[in-house]
Amino acid sequence: LVQNGEEKIYPVEGTFNVAPPNVVIAASKMNVLYRGVDNPLEISVPGYEPENIKVANKEIKKDRKGNYTADVTRYRGGEIDVKVSVKDGESWKSMGSKKYRIKNLPDAAGSIFGKTDGLMSANLIKKAKVEAKFNNFDFELPLKVTSFQIIVPPFAPIDCKGNTLSSGARAAL
Repeated sequence: LVQNGEEKIYPVEGTFNVAPPNVVIAASKMNVLYRGVDNPLEISVPGYEPENIKVANKEIKKDRKGNYTADVTRYRGGEIDVKVSVKDGESWKSMGSKKYRIKNLPDAAGSIFGKTDGLMSANLIKKAKVEAKFNNFDFELPLKVTSFQIIVPPFAPIDCKGNTLSSGARAAL
């Protein structure tokens, strides 16, 4: 410090945490975890190394790379409070928590060539693969069709295994 033309030195002792600027932005109405899938979560506390962060919930696991996933499939409630603590010296201190709603996955819809309805030739349908996806769902979750049912009037519904028509279904078409 320079005061009245004289430089004065003041010793300062202490420990400081230096961290880059950080911002946390969350869509408060979109805090949802889904049953039946691994929900990815990003959990960090500015100024603390990942190995000094602990999540109290048994439904949330951290892999070797430090990525978190929440599996709430067996969780009975409709809401979960994710609790985070940090190691500060030799003790752990709570850094707070955040509530997440728990929902079931939406219904999946089957499609042929990306279409769920409309007119299509029987020959085209015979060659098609049935695909499935969740409608109006932002979670990246690929689905594998293992079986489906096709109705070709006047026949009874025909069960097909895999994602293509069985020989019986092709004959009915």
